[in-house]
Parts: sequence; structure tokens; C-alpha cells
Amino acid sequence: MSDLYIDYAMLEQTQRDIGNISDVMKKPCREMEEVDGASMGVLRLARRMDDFGDEWSYGIKQLAKFSKSASKALGKIKKSFEDLDDQIDTELRKKPEPTRGAAA
Repeated sequence: MSDLYIDYAMLEQTQRDIGNISDVMKKPCREMEEVDGASMGVLRLARRMDDFGDEWSYGIKQLAKFSKSASKALGKIKKSFEDLDDQIDTELRKKPEPTRGAAA
């Protein structure tokens, strides 16, 4: 019995969750891009609010980008473990059974 156990269902769920981050972040990203500092009334504050919206929009887009990469990486990890499981299973089936009842 191996000491390594991969919960494929959990790995798939994590991959889906991470992949969905970009979808979840689309609305806040649009809203941050639409932050209008002019509504603040004070020019210095208005400029800072515009910068704030731009910075957060950039950060949210980066999160979405990285989450897609992480999701793809998890898919590759899962595939690698599945391939390894198949290889181990194939090799174990080739191994001859030990002879029973042999004198020691």
C-alpha cells in the first residue's frame, strides 16, 4: 500500500474553484475601472480615486490571469498522477505471484 493518496475529486474541485476566480472577478474589475474621481469634488482626491480604480483593476486582472495559470497547472498535476497510477497498476499486474507452500 502506498503512503501517497491523491483525492482526485478534491483536486478537480480546487481546479474548478481556482479557474472560476477570473469569472468572479470580472464584475468588480469593471466596477473599479469605472471609478470616477470627478464625483469626489476635490481635484487631488479625484485624481487619487482615479489612480485607485486603475490600480485595483490591474490587480484584479492579474489575479484572474494567475488563477487561470494555476488551474491549468493543477490539471497537469492531476494528469501526471493519473498516468503514474496507471503505470504502477500495469507494473503490479506483471509481477509474478510468490509461490505458496515453498519450504524455507
